[in-house]
Amino acid sequence: MDISALQSRLPAIRKWIDTTVEDHRPVARPLTSLGFARLAHYFDAETLKRASVVEVDVVPKPPLTTLGLHQFSDFEQMNGAGVTYGDVYFVERSRARDESLHFHELVHTIQCQILGIDRFMLAYALGHLVGGGYENNPLEEVAHTLEGIFAREPRLFRVEPIVSQHLERVVPALMKAAGL
Repeated sequence: MDISALQSRLPAIRKWIDTTVEDHRPVARPLTSLGFARLAHYFDAETLKRASVVEVDVVPKPPLTTLGLHQFSDFEQMNGAGVTYGDVYFVERSRARDESLHFHELVHTIQCQILGIDRFMLAYALGHLVGGGYENNPLEEVAHTLEGIFAREPRLFRVEPIVSQHLERVVPALMKAAGL
């Protein structure tokens, strides 16, 4: 795992993310405008207020392979229904009314809020590499697990403390595994 190559390209990825978010900001909607009733039972009001959603036909992903990060080609080519960049996330237009998808992306907005976008990008990339891809990325695993509980069970829980505790355990382990 060539961590120095990854780290050297993070500024270019951040620039792409910032440009993409700014280009779409005029069509971004506050999450609260979508009227999802259940999310308020799981997320703090501030988390919900901070999040913005952009509906798109194709979810935008950074050109990672063009930047020489071929180990992320599976992520780049994946047809995901959503992706999060800080407090703004993109969802496929056809899934825009799927409250579970918004739940999942909100978990990532919390991860970004806690870690900051730069540490989030590094932790997410390390999770992808150490875990062996998207499905085994610990930052995705927690989002999928909590989303699954939200979708299947009526049990209420607060997401922010769970995500915070998860990051406290996972991020140091990822850094250690990467030799950082």
